[in-house]
Amino acid sequence: MPDGGWHRLHLREEGNPAFPSRAVRFGVGEIFVVAGQSNSGNYGEVKQSTQTGLVSAFDFDNKKWQLAKDPQPGAGGRGGSIMPLLGDALSRAFNLPVGIIAYGQGGTSVREWLPQGSRFPNPPTVENKVRKIKDGEWESLGMIYPGFVQRMKAFGKNGFRAVLWHQGESDANQKDPTRTLSGRLYEKYLTQLISKTRIDLEWDAPWFVAQATYHVPGDESDPNIREAQASIWKNGVSLEGPDTDRLKGELRAQDGQGVHFSGPGLKAHADAWFDKVSPWLEQKANVTEYKFSFGAIADCQFCSGPNRRSRHYSASAGKLRECVAELNKRDLEFVVHLGDFIDRDYSSFDTVLPIYQSLRMPSYHALGNHDFDVADKWKLEVPKRMGMKSKYYDFSVKDWRFVVLDGNDVSFHAYPPNSPQYHEAERYYEENKISSPKWNGAVGEKQLSWLRHVLRKAEEKREKVILFCHFPVYPADPHNLWNAKEVIALLEEFSCVKAYLNGHNHKGGYGKKNGIHFLTLKGMVETENNAYTIIGVYRDELKVSGYGIESDRSLLLGE
Repeated sequence: MPDGGWHRLHLREEGNPAFPSRAVRFGVGEIFVVAGQSNSGNYGEVKQSTQTGLVSAFDFDNKKWQLAKDPQPGAGGRGGSIMPLLGDALSRAFNLPVGIIAYGQGGTSVREWLPQGSRFPNPPTVENKVRKIKDGEWESLGMIYPGFVQRMKAFGKNGFRAVLWHQGESDANQKDPTRTLSGRLYEKYLTQLISKTRIDLEWDAPWFVAQATYHVPGDESDPNIREAQASIWKNGVSLEGPDTDRLKGELRAQDGQGVHFSGPGLKAHADAWFDKVSPWLEQKANVTEYKFSFGAIADCQFCSGPNRRSRHYSASAGKLRECVAELNKRDLEFVVHLGDFIDRDYSSFDTVLPIYQSLRMPSYHALGNHDFDVADKWKLEVPKRMGMKSKYYDFSVKDWRFVVLDGNDVSFHAYPPNSPQYHEAERYYEENKISSPKWNGAVGEKQLSWLRHVLRKAEEKREKVILFCHFPVYPADPHNLWNAKEVIALLEEFSCVKAYLNGHNHKGGYGKKNGIHFLTLKGMVETENNAYTIIGVYRDELKVSGYGIESDRSLLLGE
């Protein structure tokens, strides 16, 4: 169905010409969620209406669309908003209808948007959505979050284009300084909010975050909150929204003395959003160049033992067989397993290796901690048994380089006790005062030097790089490599590095830092259902298609 304008769908009953025809009017275009506090809602000085007739607002309570005429349903306030103006601008630029899901809540701190039970050290100025708990801390009552997520969930996975977030005034420069939120905590809580919505939506919904801290003349910005908002873009958690602190004077209500926007101010605010959203939307509208696809599996973790909690060890052989059958139907360049191929017993390899080796395309392994959960006499034989010529290595496909790391390089589990490597792990663990569990490990100095060399060569060849490892490095987690920070610092030196994929934490996870995507795949062994992915590599995007309990994701690639 082509986008642009409105369409009519005529419904008739087959074989019954007397059945009355029904016409359903619908549009194919873009949908945006607009959220935050009052300046994202209906608090402007002059009410607005769509002039194109192509901008609609969703009435969640009545489950219907209506023309965007202020006040917008779902958002607080009874005045004007930017939504009809922004929608009209986008509609004219892209020749398509625009839908708005409005949920701006006046006077709210980011603390009040957090899910129920989320804690913070100091309260916002208004306390009706938070409560004081023991030890002098406060927590969110979760009065806003459920409605926020429900509105987004109503449209399913990938059901809207982006969240446009405009908020910060109720965290910045409060009259009572004890209620002002620090920049560090603002960044933490907004990142937490964004991450939680993505988990609950089960897709990586894009967010734009504006810089918004203006109150009145003379109290026009809070550098700490502004820096926090900018850090969220720079860390890749969100996209960059407009700087509305710059909109002053006649652009503010009450003859320039108010915090909300005048009629001209609403137009300037909408234009500022358009300037940020439209280039991104234009890029999204262009068909991106497809390169190739590959398969990825984490934590098959087979053994013949009984289930333990949510882990279904013996069922993994059947899951792997099902996975391989599906992957063999696809045009894939390769498949990689991200460690913990078995859970214990050297003989477990006899069951699952033949299944994995029946793949039609090249197949690779990263080593996991449980792969070494075998008798001491077999530990040094594990890589060879898995068909690995080296514990860490790299290979290329077209203009992409793939690097497989060994996170067991320095570890207790990969070597027999009393071996030199085991004693080296003891020394490393003690000297570096490691608090991470002993079933993790580290990438050793020799391997780090090799990695630097590989990345330098990839950069010279203008290759893009994806790394595979069993152990995560980001975000912070008890499952991470002992020297996760050192590995991240090395990766950040090279612009060619685009993604790092791992297993180990069966729950899965995602983070983005300085343009690098860090994706933890869910464990195949976990629960009765399967888990694996096919990842499509495009010029400027990685499209992750999840199977079983694994989620779909779209990972945009920076230049």
